[in-house]
Amino acid sequence: MSSLEGKLALVTGAGRGIGRAIALDLARAGADVVVNYSRSREQAEDVARQIEAMGRRALAIQADVSQKADIDRMFDTVEADFGPLNILVNNAGIEPRADVCDFDEATYDAVMDTNLKGAFFCAQRALRKMRQAGWGRVISVSSLHELTPTGFSALYGMSKGGMALMMREMAKTYSRYGITINNVCPGATRTDINRKVLADPAYEAKVVEKIPAGFIAEPEDIAPTVTFLASDAARYITGASIFIDGGLWL
Repeated sequence: MSSLEGKLALVTGAGRGIGRAIALDLARAGADVVVNYSRSREQAEDVARQIEAMGRRALAIQADVSQKADIDRMFDTVEADFGPLNILVNNAGIEPRADVCDFDEATYDAVMDTNLKGAFFCAQRALRKMRQAGWGRVISVSSLHELTPTGFSALYGMSKGGMALMMREMAKTYSRYGITINNVCPGATRTDINRKVLADPAYEAKVVEKIPAGFIAEPEDIAPTVTFLASDAARYITGASIFIDGGLWL
């Protein structure tokens, strides 16, 4: 796999879970990394310290990606202090669980603003500079549920379905500029979002039974695919959703 030496990456929601694993893996491959967080300041700063210990540049920066003003402030700061991004990883997301009839408008707005609007406007800012540079990578952490319904969070599934078409629209237009745009789609993964439900051994056993690979992923199982897509080794992959789910969707 190609080195990411000299590249600058931004990972949203990188203080914990899959985002944390991705930020650290990109740094191991040679990238400098901006570690975005909304509320997990201490965790994000810890990730940044670990990246700096590898000899890379790092910055932990607060921004709520559901707010365009925060996105613009974050990009303005990064571009002033580090220069334009080469790699964007849209990872920030929320997954409230409820029956379709029990979601209220505030929850609807929060899910769509964080998962879909945030990814769109982060990509928009990144693509402008990437197009000028003639090279770039936009990778969004989507979900198995961009393809299949969740059965427990219609809003989450809807937002990921939107992310799938957003990625393809952007790839169709921007791939000609040396930019690849792809989604990675994790299945069952041990993250903070899933920790509560997976704490029930009976529920976990039911999930594992559906996975042909026979186990639930760790965040570190997702990160290497993102790093690969960020590299020159993946230069001919664009407009793709890559499922990392142990065969769960089959």
